[in-house]
Amino acid sequence: MKKMGKVAAILAGLSMMLAGAGTAYADDTAGTDTSPQTTQSQQATVSGQATQTQQAQADAAQAQSDQSDKDAAKTPAPATKQATPKAQAKAAAAGATINNVEAPQGVLKTSVYLSSAEKFKVTVTGLTIGQKYGIASNISGGGEEPAVGSETYGEYGSGFTADSTTKTVEVSYGGADITSAWFALVQDSGEYSDFVYGPVVSVYGGVTVSVVNLDKAVKLDSLTVEDVGQHTAGLKAHYTFDSRIANDVTKICLSTTVARAYQLSGKYVPKGIGGLDRIAWDCKTGFVDDKDDTTGDAYRVTNLASSFNADSSTAVLTGQWFSRAAYKTRDAGDPAIASSGELTSVIPGLLSGTKYGNWGYSDNTTPDYMMLSDVLDSNNTNRDPASMMYSGIVLEFGDGVIYAPSGNAAGLKNVQDFTTKAAANGPVASEQLTDANKGGIVGANDGKATAGSTYRLYVDSLKDTAACKAAVESNQYCYWTGYIYSTPKQLDSADGKASAVRVDKDGKAYVEYQIPSDTVNGDHKIALYDNDGNLLGWAPVTVAAGQNSGNNQNNGGSNTNQNNTGSATKPNSNKNNTATKPQKLTDTGSSVLVIAFAAIALLVAGVSVVVYRRRQA
Repeated sequence: MKKMGKVAAILAGLSMMLAGAGTAYADDTAGTDTSPQTTQSQQATVSGQATQTQQAQADAAQAQSDQSDKDAAKTPAPATKQATPKAQAKAAAAGATINNVEAPQGVLKTSVYLSSAEKFKVTVTGLTIGQKYGIASNISGGGEEPAVGSETYGEYGSGFTADSTTKTVEVSYGGADITSAWFALVQDSGEYSDFVYGPVVSVYGGVTVSVVNLDKAVKLDSLTVEDVGQHTAGLKAHYTFDSRIANDVTKICLSTTVARAYQLSGKYVPKGIGGLDRIAWDCKTGFVDDKDDTTGDAYRVTNLASSFNADSSTAVLTGQWFSRAAYKTRDAGDPAIASSGELTSVIPGLLSGTKYGNWGYSDNTTPDYMMLSDVLDSNNTNRDPASMMYSGIVLEFGDGVIYAPSGNAAGLKNVQDFTTKAAANGPVASEQLTDANKGGIVGANDGKATAGSTYRLYVDSLKDTAACKAAVESNQYCYWTGYIYSTPKQLDSADGKASAVRVDKDGKAYVEYQIPSDTVNGDHKIALYDNDGNLLGWAPVTVAAGQNSGNNQNNGGSNTNQNNTGSATKPNSNKNNTATKPQKLTDTGSSVLVIAFAAIALLVAGVSVVVYRRRQA
């Protein structure tokens, strides 16, 4: 198993759990309200968002991985030595015997972390007081039942020292996909100081167990994109899960993660981050309801490089990174959540006229943070180098355990590629650009630009700039589109199809665009629009022919990498809009893994916002 690097542990979310296994764990975020916000429906659908949730998932995965490595290092090889007739006779004479095993009630669930409720009670008699013993079993990793007299090790902890002749030992179910369990009492030989190893003195087999492998039994049968808008996209999912666990499911969630890279500039120092498999956000850790977020900060375009501790680099990777949840809950005494049905979710905070989906990474088990890390490590400066968008069916059970699918689990699917609608407003006709709506935008270099070069416009005079400058201070960007006239033509920027608002060393806000190399010499206008297509202002520009396209001749010698290379605070927010859907989403939430574009414009009519804030390391 690969070790996660420091950055991977800091990210979280980002979707990090044991390879090929879903994950379950109890809630460890104090003060997080995860109850449904409305209770008028027994199975009200809820949505929300997360910002720092996957951190807890990463921490749990790393801890489990580290412990597994430690345990493996202690394990003697071979694990079991065959019993000789003499050893069998000696073991039988020891007198200690497993005389009963009580299995947990209900079905056992694989592909999750250990549940405190899923414990076998092993009763042992005939113990020698002061002797150390251990329990071995196949309920963790399977394995053949050992013979009495053979030597093996006690799998569960450091064992116990008998203080009476009879003892009941609780052994946690470890996730083995089995139909029959066995337990062996191991008498410690004293050969090792940190774990039990010695002869098997008693074996109790044939314990019937009912196991549901959640990676196979929880299925995301279909996932379609519907009701694509300018800043939103609706998802419709059909799920099924094993009916044997229906009475124990208290919440079912459609969890969706969006990781979208727009443009890398500057130089990134490779970190060589290792990774585990992709995992769905758990819809709970760090959850904040839509109604509690009014800023939309979670969706802003941000410098994703700063989330990878890029302190020694000049890299700026503009992009969006967040997660979204829509779920149904069940209160005590209510009918079970149906083991087959539909869930819908609205993904907010998307940029207009922009493609989302999956490209630029190796396979469907790649986690989102690993995809972004690979973009940085490659120093790939092509536009739109990578995108990831996937959904998973997450279950929460009555004992507080959560199953989140990962890797190749049946409950995890990619979202199909789609493109949001273009801005409803703008660009206006050239004659509509008048002195009254100039907005005080000032072009650099006295309004003189060169075809094929980057050109800067200062925007401090605009009424929306103050909010954008404040966003820059927290490593977030407003994202504005530029058009050059007379016939309006959209301008590209180092950030992609629009330019992030940045602040120079003198505190002046600006945007930058590439002047097309085929621009006709002479007088032109450059108009700026917000992400809803609303005109912000414009400036006159005189364009001259250039010698080398791509030169930054007219931006005062600065570059787009000078700002926002520090650590990001990863806020989180969620929204739910009124797109047509078969079920009402009474509550929503999301997890912002890094930050996505939103601004006030993203709080479109009918959208309620939910923020999910993940913990940070």
